[in-house]
Amino acid sequence: MDQNFHEHQINLEQEEGQLSIDVFQTDTDLIVQSTVAGVTMEDLEILVHGDMLVIRGKRLPPDPARAEQYLYRECYWGPFARTIVLPRDVDPNRIKAALKNGILTIRIPRVSSESFKKVDVRFEN
Repeated sequence: MDQNFHEHQINLEQEEGQLSIDVFQTDTDLIVQSTVAGVTMEDLEILVHGDMLVIRGKRLPPDPARAEQYLYRECYWGPFARTIVLPRDVDPNRIKAALKNGILTIRIPRVSSESFKKVDVRFEN
């Protein structure tokens, strides 16, 4: 087999993959979803720091093969992370996360806030 075939080896200790996400909002929640197939709850961490939501974890191959055994290697195995700036109108103290069928769903309740506040101006002589 050609040696160049295996030139794109992933070093699980050094590289970090970026997590793909979908972010949308409903009338009541900001929702972040991601496919995290193969990740266990023990290998997943969700943090809120200030106005940032941080999702990080790792995916380990179910049955690791030696590098020379691979014909194709497209799946990402190893650590991943994603940081999202949260909008002002959410309550990170009431965040909820669920992992079902390989899909991570994070719900952050929205709080009512008015974008604009009218300021009354008083005319003085």
